[in-house]
Amino acid sequence: MLDRLSEISRPFMDMITAESRSAIEASAIKMRYADGALIHNRGDEKPGLSIVRQGIVRVGLIRTEGTFVITSIFGPGQSFGEFTLFAGLPRTHDIIAQGETEVWQLPGERFLRLRETRPDLMEALIKTALVRSHVLLEMIEAMRSLPVLERVAKVLVILMTTAGQTSQFYTRQSDLAVTLGLSRTSLSKALGRLEADGLVTRGYGQIRLPDRDRLITWITARDP
Repeated sequence: MLDRLSEISRPFMDMITAESRSAIEASAIKMRYADGALIHNRGDEKPGLSIVRQGIVRVGLIRTEGTFVITSIFGPGQSFGEFTLFAGLPRTHDIIAQGETEVWQLPGERFLRLRETRPDLMEALIKTALVRSHVLLEMIEAMRSLPVLERVAKVLVILMTTAGQTSQFYTRQSDLAVTLGLSRTSLSKALGRLEADGLVTRGYGQIRLPDRDRLITWITARDP
């Protein structure tokens, strides 16, 4: 799955027609957020579709001690909030801007009007939802069954790819450790071993992949 992740995780905006992209641009409310700004609160019941236009958003849960449990990271063209439109559910996660970020907000009634004349929107959202379910199952399986080293490597590749990144990942190690269910010490040791093998490099607030394909090959050999 990892070798096809970039292909199957195409952004929502890349899966619709140019006419639909123009229609969304004309209808959307353009919002800009500073690094660390809260875009949506968990529990928000206002329906709508959000689309990342620039920057990156982190999806997860803010814990009482201030750490952030990451469940997804979305880059340009990715959408979120679909279930508020079609399932009548409140938002289940907190959404935070990572770096300067622009998000187009389509309130529920505006999206539903567009949907009536643009069937490609629904097709793209269905594909998006199915791919994300598959990716989430892969992450859960990695968390439950893989040794620490392989777990860290696989989740890094998944998060980077869904964020539209192929070589670097910006995050606090404390947040990544919580997401992986590890202590900071265990995560640091795992990253150190991957770094010693030339599979990752660490910088301040970021992790880089010198050769993503090589890391995927390394993971696949251990998690066929």
